[in-house]
Amino acid sequence: MRHYLFNFKYLCWCTLLVFPSLLLAQRNSPIFSYVSKPSSLEEDMKALTGDKYETARAIYEALVKARGDRRYPAPPFLMTKDVAHGAYLAAEASSIVLEEKAYDICMSFGGEEGVAAVASLLGHELIHFYEKHQWRTSFVDEFRNELEVGRTLEDIVGVDKINNETQSDYLGGFLAYSAGYQVFKNRTALLDKIYQDYEIPEVDPSGRYPSLKDRKKLAVKSEEKLAQLVQLFEIANLLAAVGAYGNARAVYRHILLDYQSPQLYSNLGVVFVLEALELFPRSERKYRLPVELDFDFGAGGRDGFTEADKARRERLLRESILYFNNALALDSEYAPAYLNKACAYYMLDELPQAKFYAEVEAMRNPAAYFKTAVDAKVLLGMIQLKEGDEAGAIAALEKLASASSIADYNLRKLKSEPLPAGEVDEPEAWKIDDVDPGDLAYFPRMVDADESLELKLYGKLKVETWDGVGGLGRSVIIRVDPPKGAALFIHLTREGYEGETYDRFKVGAARAAIVDKYGEPAVSRALPNGEALVYEEVVFFMDAGQKLQRWANYIFD
Repeated sequence: MRHYLFNFKYLCWCTLLVFPSLLLAQRNSPIFSYVSKPSSLEEDMKALTGDKYETARAIYEALVKARGDRRYPAPPFLMTKDVAHGAYLAAEASSIVLEEKAYDICMSFGGEEGVAAVASLLGHELIHFYEKHQWRTSFVDEFRNELEVGRTLEDIVGVDKINNETQSDYLGGFLAYSAGYQVFKNRTALLDKIYQDYEIPEVDPSGRYPSLKDRKKLAVKSEEKLAQLVQLFEIANLLAAVGAYGNARAVYRHILLDYQSPQLYSNLGVVFVLEALELFPRSERKYRLPVELDFDFGAGGRDGFTEADKARRERLLRESILYFNNALALDSEYAPAYLNKACAYYMLDELPQAKFYAEVEAMRNPAAYFKTAVDAKVLLGMIQLKEGDEAGAIAALEKLASASSIADYNLRKLKSEPLPAGEVDEPEAWKIDDVDPGDLAYFPRMVDADESLELKLYGKLKVETWDGVGGLGRSVIIRVDPPKGAALFIHLTREGYEGETYDRFKVGAARAAIVDKYGEPAVSRALPNGEALVYEEVVFFMDAGQKLQRWANYIFD
């Protein structure tokens, strides 16, 4: 998570103190409001404080951090007692306002679902801001009566509004997901409750808003699009983890057509780094780099590489740096991109640049990016080794070994000490929802199932998923079929799956127990809400508390 640069509470109170009439002016001219009805009394428009405000503000700040776009300061957050719009982006994008009644309606869904509803509602308004919907709408409003094409502009406003609302629905949900909140799946019920409690007619008399019936249809489409986006993000992470780098690039790029964030650009850059790792001789893959992937994972066994191989790996690394720069253009405080950039320069043997980005830039916010700061120190130790200072490298890694599995691994390699091993070499793939791993490639034909998702990215890479059919209760089967090479089949459990693995690990099992059984995995991939432990046939997904949340079997066929 990124550390936000300014104090929202301070900004909100400064806004109210310096401009006492600003909130009222904003309230009378919201740009994008979730719903619309006549205004409440003036005293209801005052900014609120208290527990509800603090809870909503914390969600808002988490969403802003997850988006990570610092090119423009995010609007300050306000909460009011007003009962008119639910939530809205105020005039001139000067604030985002959540009404207390809308907050209460969201929280009535209970627990995590209520918090997810608030995150979804605030994410919706933030997407309006980040996608600059307010600029297009304001431009059309200003000129539609002054230009001869006024009628055309009037039509554009209506079409644009529907597009904007639909985009804000699903991208707002994806923003909430990327901030660590569960996906809110009851938007139609939320609309019903808001319309009922706000006493809004199902058909807007002014004609400015779609009817409730149409909004619910749009909500269903938005939820489908959101589910697709979340699923593609998970698929891209899985592809990167198991070494299907070209396919992972295609999926990340497809997501970036809809949604841009520092994490996505950085992840895409990391895929290029991981692919470049395979073009180094085995003798140069003795140690791990803090991109959280073993040099030996997925790499060939050859030691002889041609000049063409060397040229290709340099191209991959140079391109990775471009994507890290894209991430940093959105958020100059996003430390992981600086660290990944340092790793790329390390692999290019451009050690002064690698040292600068690891020693200075990646360390700029260690409180918010503690693990990144530790990993940067690991890389600095490896730079010392590359510069010929073995004693200095050993001393640096010894200080970090207890806090970093990468440091511990490299230290053992450097001192020729044996690595800790588990009771067995690898976990054995086991049935999920009673589907045998060996049947994954034949499952669709076995049950005559239709796909729940079918996409062909860039006219080449086919991505299909199946769930809810053939006995799949709490799992999804994924097929990624490239134009060349083997297809990849993944069987992924959903949250709350009640089954167990071959060695009787269930949801909630501790990471330490899994590693004690199988040893430290060759691959550990950081995810937005935890970590993925990747073995030869199985991937374990851990939550933020290092407890087993989901797992997947996978085969190349």
